[in-house]
Formats: sequence, C-alpha cells, structure tokens
Amino acid sequence: MGKEVDYTVYLPTGYDDSTRSYPVIYLLHGYGGDENVWVQYGLIDHFMDSAIEKAQIPPSIVIMPDGGQYFYINDFQGNSRFEDMFFQEFIPMVEKTYRIKKTKEHRAVVGNSMGGYGAFLYGVKHHDMFGTCVPLSAAIISMDDPMTKNPMWKGLAKNLYGMDVDSENPDTSHWDANNPMKLINTIAKDNLKLRLYFNIGDDDFLYTGNAAAHVSLRNMKIDHEFRIIDGGHDWTFWRSSIPDFLKYIGLGFMRQ
Repeated sequence: MGKEVDYTVYLPTGYDDSTRSYPVIYLLHGYGGDENVWVQYGLIDHFMDSAIEKAQIPPSIVIMPDGGQYFYINDFQGNSRFEDMFFQEFIPMVEKTYRIKKTKEHRAVVGNSMGGYGAFLYGVKHHDMFGTCVPLSAAIISMDDPMTKNPMWKGLAKNLYGMDVDSENPDTSHWDANNPMKLINTIAKDNLKLRLYFNIGDDDFLYTGNAAAHVSLRNMKIDHEFRIIDGGHDWTFWRSSIPDFLKYIGLGFMRQ
C-alpha cells in the first residue's frame, strides 16, 4: 500500500493470563468508516463480551483493519493493492503477533456494506482461508442495478475497476474478476466448504442485489443462511445483527 495501515484489536478477557490460541474474526468496515467504527458505533467489544459470557461463541480475537475506500480489492491499475496487502502482509503479521489459531475453520470474515462486499469476496475467492463468511448489507451490485446511476458509485467504478458505466460497452473485466457472485460459479461445489450467512434490511437500498444473490445461491444449491430483517442501511440495523451472527460464527468455531 506504500503506507502504514491502522487496525484495532479486541482481545477476550483472560488473553494476557493464558497461553492458549484463539479463533479470529476479521471484521471489515463500510465506506467512509475506519478501524474504529465497529467499536465506536457497533459496540462490538460489548457484544463479544456478552456472547462469550453466554457461551454462544468461544473466547475469540477480533481484528478490525482500516480499509480506506478501496473496497478491499486491488484496483485495476495495481496502484492500491489492498487485497494483496491483506493476505500477504496483514494476516501473517497479526497471526504472528497474537495467539491465533491458523486453520480456516477458526477464521471468520465479516463486514458491513462495502465491508460486506469485501467479506463476501474474500470468503469466496479465498475459501481456503475462511470457514465462515458473514456479509451484512453487502454492496452486491449488478450492472443493471439502479445503484450504477449513483454519481459516487460511478466514480468508484472508474477509479477502482476501470469501468465507465456511461459508455456503450463498459469494460467489466476487473469488476467481473472481483464479483463474488460470478466467482462462485467457477468453484466446484465440493470445494466450497464455506459457512455463509448474510442479511439485508427490508428498507435498504442494496436490497435488490442481496435478494437476487440469495435466489441465485439457492438455485445453485449452495448452502447458506439469508435473513431479511426490518431496518435500513445504518448502525441501528448492524448492531441489531450482531448477536445472531456471533452465534452463527460461534457454532462454526465450536463444532471442531
């Protein structure tokens, strides 16, 4: 990335007094967020404490990187290589720094909005790395989605994916290469051993893409859990989602 990348860490109670290794959740933020928002607005530390106390999830570490506005990918020109950084530098560094279990079954990737897209992309593209994937209100956008008319999205499409969506035949090659719904079709079903849970608010502007993804996954007979919940695209909704997705992750961590 050519710069330092900040991150926030949640360590469970008792970490400093033990020698054991812990499962890990990589928790990605949305557009405009940073490494602190899941603590400041999501209160993830309080939810983790509660879920651990109730034995809904084993004591686990949560790693929250600053994803900037990169959508967690390598851009089409290779100028900002966030995905390479994340897998080649960031994960090895945190797994060396903290006592983290180094098996896919003990890794989960979660995110909201832009981070939901990132979590979905990483869970599918790097399914050998993660046992559980939880995209929340994910930015799952098809080329015929009304979102493609949004000026902000047009700018991101051009800068990150090299796509001029207003042109008659936009170059979608980099977009397709980073589209989890297209990538999932290239993976043999027997090889996709990924626990997948995703949700969307019934008033969310990203509803269409998420609902369509659920239908496609069901038609492909890919096991997953999908929830449509009352709410919009905001922290009230994402906070309300935390207890259920922590239980889901916990079941994966504890069934080993």
